[in-house]
Amino acid sequence: MLPYPLIIILLIIVSYAIGCFSTARLIAKNFKGLNIYKVGTGHPDTENIYQNVSKTLGVLVGIVDMGKIYIYLQLIKLIFGRLAIEIIDPKLLMVYGFAMILGHCLPVTNKFKGGRGLFSFIGFVSFFAFIPMLIVAVLAMIVILAFKQIRFAQYMIVLLPPFVSYFIPGYSGYFSSFLVFSVLMGIVNFFVSKNLGEI
Repeated sequence: MLPYPLIIILLIIVSYAIGCFSTARLIAKNFKGLNIYKVGTGHPDTENIYQNVSKTLGVLVGIVDMGKIYIYLQLIKLIFGRLAIEIIDPKLLMVYGFAMILGHCLPVTNKFKGGRGLFSFIGFVSFFAFIPMLIVAVLAMIVILAFKQIRFAQYMIVLLPPFVSYFIPGYSGYFSSFLVFSVLMGIVNFFVSKNLGEI
């Protein structure tokens, strides 16, 4: 068996590589025969699919992006939990998950131009703290439905999980880790917005 540090590095690389496979691109191509890079904003993300291709396919892309990262982390935990418990330490699982988000947002396969990764982030946080993330998602949905504030709801999804987790018994231990990843997610989205020409 490979040394633990090498396995960890390989898992980070694999996580990033899997994140680089765009769900939006695959679904647009397979269901509509479209090149997502030539549709709407030209951005391979859920929002572009939802607004410019099909609302149903947009929802499907979001669900797949959420499930992809959640299932991936479950598989790592299942496979390596029997072989080397050190490799599935929660903090390392967070690193693998965030590497996958990085691949989604800044894919080397598309000149580092990817999606915002919000649904991937929901799946990521849900793996560790399902109830806090569910609360945040419901609040974000209320903001979207009642006030039509999609961008504000996106900020909520990134910024609120640490604070909601802090006040729910059993999840407060995730506060500092989630806070770090929320900040990192904000930085990543700055670069995504810059790639979109929004900044």
